[in-house]
Amino acid sequence: MAASTTFVIFLIASHMTVSSTMLVLNKAVLASLPVPTIVLLFQVGSSALILWVLGKAKVLTVDAFELETAKAFFWNAAAFMALIYSNAKALQFANVETVIAFRTFSIFVTAYGDFRLLSVKALDLNSFLALCMVCGGAVSYFAAEGGMRKGTDLTWVVIYGAVNAAYPIVTKLVMNSKSMTTWGRTYYNNLMTFIIFIPAAMLLREDKKVLELSAHGSLNITAAMQLAASCIWGTAISFLGFLCLENVSATTFNLMGNTNKILTLVVNAFLGDSKSSLTGSFCLMVSLIGAGLYGEARRR
Repeated sequence: MAASTTFVIFLIASHMTVSSTMLVLNKAVLASLPVPTIVLLFQVGSSALILWVLGKAKVLTVDAFELETAKAFFWNAAAFMALIYSNAKALQFANVETVIAFRTFSIFVTAYGDFRLLSVKALDLNSFLALCMVCGGAVSYFAAEGGMRKGTDLTWVVIYGAVNAAYPIVTKLVMNSKSMTTWGRTYYNNLMTFIIFIPAAMLLREDKKVLELSAHGSLNITAAMQLAASCIWGTAISFLGFLCLENVSATTFNLMGNTNKILTLVVNAFLGDSKSSLTGSFCLMVSLIGAGLYGEARRR
């Protein structure tokens, strides 16, 4: 039975709220522990372990480990790794305004993937125009805030946009490959992400940085508590992400991510934490209105 509109709106709002607060929490954690790959390993590893224990104790319904299912979720973890890496590289070679503007266009690519691969109806005129408002507002914001800086390399920006478009499609395909509980999907996703990021941590030699932090007394109770809180929050965002994707299309999920980024810029502008102009802030509001007007294309 299809979920009610109220429940879906609640899910979307919950996921976006947790995502926003996770950004703040991660910022605090990385300020104390500047070892991002190891922090991520703690977050996903602890989540997988806790869910496995709770599943064995029958507190939660968590699907048992199967190699074939793990192989499927490997691709989802690989896509997540590509998303993180391409985002970091894009921000290295371009400013935030450029990355956000280009990222919004990925929604249309995801919509095409929805139609071709996931049996979702093509966008109707109203949905198409609403998404055009989202993109138009983001591009106008980009122009109002000075456009591309000199020497910008768009290669990684385009790659990040492509990966961002593909990620929710890959996740939906993995989800559709087998019937599972939401807790089971959360367990598998975190477990495979943990496994795939271990080589990255070894290559980056962040273990040396941890020893340096320990020598300087940075591994204290405050840092540990922040890390523990981020592990709990990470489990919540992963669970809510899968629960959202069970009830909305990949296109809507992509739009949620873009809207969250834009909303963060708007809040920062109103709080005075950014140097956005009045015109730039207005353009961001246009994007948010477009996101609000978007009507998800129904399943054919």
